[in-house]
Amino acid sequence: MDDVASPSTANTEFKSTYRNWVGPWTQSADPACYREAHFMKTCPSNYDRNELTNTCWTECPMDYPIECGMQCTQLNNDCGRENAAKVSAVAMAALSMASFGVFGQLAKYGKKVSWAVTCANYLLVFVRAAIRFIRNQQVNEPNTPLEKLLLLLYQAGFVVADLPATIYACSGKKVPANLQLTRQLMPTAQLLLLLTVAYDDEIIRSWERFKAFMKRANFTEAADQLTEGEIKSLETGMKQNSTCGDDLKMLTTQVWVTVNEYRQENPKISEGDLRLKLSESSLILYDIPTVTNNCMTQMVSESSVATAYKTRETLRKTYTVMINDLIKSGKSDNGTHMAAKYNAYTWLRNGLWLASYAWDPTDLSTLFAEFLQTICGPTQFMGEIDDGDELATLGMGALHKAFKNSTLSWRKKGDGAVIINLKSKDTEDVTVNIKSGGDKIGEVLLKAGGTAQWTSNVTTLGGKTLYMDRWRPGFLGLPGTGGGSLVLWVPISRQGGHLEVNAQLNVS
Repeated sequence: MDDVASPSTANTEFKSTYRNWVGPWTQSADPACYREAHFMKTCPSNYDRNELTNTCWTECPMDYPIECGMQCTQLNNDCGRENAAKVSAVAMAALSMASFGVFGQLAKYGKKVSWAVTCANYLLVFVRAAIRFIRNQQVNEPNTPLEKLLLLLYQAGFVVADLPATIYACSGKKVPANLQLTRQLMPTAQLLLLLTVAYDDEIIRSWERFKAFMKRANFTEAADQLTEGEIKSLETGMKQNSTCGDDLKMLTTQVWVTVNEYRQENPKISEGDLRLKLSESSLILYDIPTVTNNCMTQMVSESSVATAYKTRETLRKTYTVMINDLIKSGKSDNGTHMAAKYNAYTWLRNGLWLASYAWDPTDLSTLFAEFLQTICGPTQFMGEIDDGDELATLGMGALHKAFKNSTLSWRKKGDGAVIINLKSKDTEDVTVNIKSGGDKIGEVLLKAGGTAQWTSNVTTLGGKTLYMDRWRPGFLGLPGTGGGSLVLWVPISRQGGHLEVNAQLNVS
């Protein structure tokens, strides 16, 4: 058992299969969103600290880059325009209800699945993940010995987190909240791994072969209970080229078991410390962004690029709500204890799997929009952004005329510099305000017809929105920030990164 990884140390092997860009900028439908707040001693990287109240507030996202107390407002908006009455207990109650709404909807679909279907689906996801893993290893090391291959498999996330749930489900037993690959499960786990190594994709070539695999693994009762309709659905899943549903299901399990592991390691861990630990994990920084972005291929093929980006945002918000609910100690929003939440997450995981196989995944956007629209975020699930010079690379948006025709260039590998080149085509001197994550961090005086430069670095600005507007003499010579603004995302990068923005200031 010493060779088996824990959920937090397991190799999740989620490889990027689709170019990860922020996507085209669009004006948000709602005037503002509510900022999450938590009592914490140390804030995660995507939160602002309020020392007076000892709280951490989520930073403003791309859709709402202007910080306004408990809210974030739209591009080009003014904090003073928002009604202060919204900042009340009613707003916090709305946020709580918005969080819980997601679970009710997804669980409703996932709850309908019989245990036999759950078993077959889980087994299919496991086999497909194992085949991908084994083939990747054989490409990297063609003559990998069986002993080494098994050792590597026991370090993989889908074995550590998903395989125990699969074995329990296929045995007709209730999946325990404390989900681990125990000694009692090891014989079955090893048999499943050996069968997959031996037969590869022959297992999923047809229902008959998959049924034989289920029976060889001693899951005969589940195999015999499947109806003709359920078998046809399963065969459709076998033919799917997209791994979106598989990976969403595995990721949901990974989220649960990782939080559970941290709680087991330290039963007295505070919500703040747990939130901070999760915010620094690969699960948050890389796995969730990668998996949700990989679903773009399937979602674009079934809708449009613009709709697919919105659906990706919806999936990421769903994981935000899920993680927030798991972090809360004691009781969740619907009054259930921590240990009892596992049933909800089983239904949720099934619902996500069905969402990508049984219906068009873009239905998720329509289904959950009413519950998620009031919550700011998520900013922590953008992940590492791939190279690009198009505005969609970093979601750059210029509202009105002031910053029209501005451009950018982003490289994931670089010296870590962020350079903003300002060029004026205006007839007046202006002051350009620069804000990061909603907070003002600098200003630049730009002479009429002149140029200027402002510099920073990816370490300081990465993982946050960058917003610019400008003070310019207007009607009767009075200064104001009307006329337009510019927003873009500054990515994180393990390879340094390099960003250049050419901001053009126009008469308006």
